[in-house]
Amino acid sequence: MTLDSRSTKRRRVSDSPQTIVILPPGQSRKPAKGQEQFTRHADFWLDDGNLILIAGDTAFRLYQGLLTKSSAVFADMFATGSADATETFDGCPVVRLPDHPADLGDFLQCLMPCSEPRLYDGLPVSDFAELHAAIHLAHKYQCSHVETRVLSVLKRYYTPHFTDYVRYSTSKPHMLAPARSAAVAAVNIARLTETVSMLPFALYHVCALEGRMMDGYKRRDGSVEYLSTEDLRLCVGARNILAREMPSLVKTVFQKKPSPRCKTAERCAAALVDLRDDVELNSLGECNVLDSFEDIIETWAAEFELCMACKKEMLDREVTARRELWELLPDVFGMSIKSCGFTSTVE
Repeated sequence: MTLDSRSTKRRRVSDSPQTIVILPPGQSRKPAKGQEQFTRHADFWLDDGNLILIAGDTAFRLYQGLLTKSSAVFADMFATGSADATETFDGCPVVRLPDHPADLGDFLQCLMPCSEPRLYDGLPVSDFAELHAAIHLAHKYQCSHVETRVLSVLKRYYTPHFTDYVRYSTSKPHMLAPARSAAVAAVNIARLTETVSMLPFALYHVCALEGRMMDGYKRRDGSVEYLSTEDLRLCVGARNILAREMPSLVKTVFQKKPSPRCKTAERCAAALVDLRDDVELNSLGECNVLDSFEDIIETWAAEFELCMACKKEMLDREVTARRELWELLPDVFGMSIKSCGFTSTVE
């Protein structure tokens, strides 16, 4: 199932529509015969709005002019009369949409913010599900400025730039780091929007799912989004290539010889041997070669009293080794560094 496969046409409940009843949030009552009951959206119910959208069991009251100005699809619907409503509520035309109400709310929040944003270190931040929904509907309803804005956030995480990657966890992100499974949807978004720069890192995350890469990404409405056959085949082949790089990476980073500046060589040598053996054992068959070893190094350095010189050199080797692997990533997935805009420098 692709992201833009759902119809944008109105759906009729029946040939003889029932009377629409729209209740405030938190209220409910058994509808009378001939009534169809919905709940106002907590944020997107504007008392002076002149258009009502219904998605699932939720009603949204909005400004028709703002919606049609922002969305080519809605503009065409109203211009051609294809959205002339046979249903009305409180003098407003009612248009039924097939979208999940939470998805529609996330799209509208990007289009016309009406709720308080989630904050992280004082800055607005979204999660992947919200952005996935927003870009899905922005593309479907041809709302280009919302699509562009959401893509700019996604591209900061699924980035072509090594510097952005290594600093993401310590920066002030606009998106909370998503679960690995979100990479399946990220690949599909990149394909849908022709955003090639997202593909290598998103495909890498799919590879790290191992057997779960075929499970897909579960949407809010319960449907599951899968990779295309071509991308799945690409990830299976790339996973083997990346797994073969892991032993070399471990040997490069976790050298057993202490630093020339080490003043506790005997103690550090023993610690380095133990650390190397542990990492080699736990990385067998793994393909997540870009994942940082920094936490492991910091933990072992403290536990085994590894000197600062040995620890620093190990951390430096770790960044250098990952940067070199980063440069290989586009080629692993059959792309070029130039076509993806990949950069590997560390500022």
